[in-house]
Amino acid sequence: MTSLVLLAWATAVALLAPSALTGRWTTSLPRLTVGLWLGAELSVTVAVLAAGLFVAVPPAALAAGLDGIVTACLRALAGMGALHGALAVTALLATAILVARLLVSFVRTFLSARRWRRRHLAALLPLSRQDADGWTIVDHTDAAVYCLPGRPGKVIVTSAAFDALTADEFAAVLRHERAHLRGRHHLLVALAAAFHRALPGLPMAEIAEREIRRLVEHLADDRASEHHGRQAVATAIVRLADRTPRHALGAATGAVERVRRMLAPPARPRIRHRLVAATAIALLLAGPAAVTVASAGVAVQSVTCPIGSP
Repeated sequence: MTSLVLLAWATAVALLAPSALTGRWTTSLPRLTVGLWLGAELSVTVAVLAAGLFVAVPPAALAAGLDGIVTACLRALAGMGALHGALAVTALLATAILVARLLVSFVRTFLSARRWRRRHLAALLPLSRQDADGWTIVDHTDAAVYCLPGRPGKVIVTSAAFDALTADEFAAVLRHERAHLRGRHHLLVALAAAFHRALPGLPMAEIAEREIRRLVEHLADDRASEHHGRQAVATAIVRLADRTPRHALGAATGAVERVRRMLAPPARPRIRHRLVAATAIALLLAGPAAVTVASAGVAVQSVTCPIGSP
């Protein structure tokens, strides 16, 4: 029963999240919406893994501690010929495969992105020079400004960008890129990309990656517009077109929607909207844990304090 409840929770979150987290309201709450997407992904993952474990290790086995868990697993392996034993072993194997797939996906995603950024930066070094303000200038005929996260992060500016942007627009773009670096936005994108890579057949995973990539650009736009105004940010986005390398974060990504948002900003969210979003994040994170703890508590109580005992 516990496994069924957890699977129902994961299914509900996976089905409802894409429609619930893609409305126009998300542009006014980009930070909390990113938290909702990551919370939904974590909630689905924990619920599915816990459901698989509880098939082989029922909550009642938790009452005996580690010995009970080991005994339950050994009993499942010994009873492979029986229906329940075969189901338990299958659940354990599926859970182990999912864990391995998630781990491999996260490691490969982070390592491949870091390796690409290092190669890209190494290729730029012979063609670049360092500005006194800390950004790297590359001679190129295309106007582009983007950042390469790392230690330290680099803001790359092509020589053509100087001619394409006014002083205020250029300052807004630099603020945008530095907001990406300070906010570690590349880690948020990498988490969503790794989840999608591990579960390519899950529609929620694909939508989450796309939405998080969009929302981190809104976060950086907001930071730039606070100091240089929305008009400067919008104009800079248009002038830079959409020239951003694959594993970089650039000021021109998703230009059309971002320009509209800058020129016609969404209404400021009220405190109750923020509270609702924050509460939803807490529920997503606490849901699977609450089901697990409640089931284990009931099992422990039934073993230690059986009904009818004095």
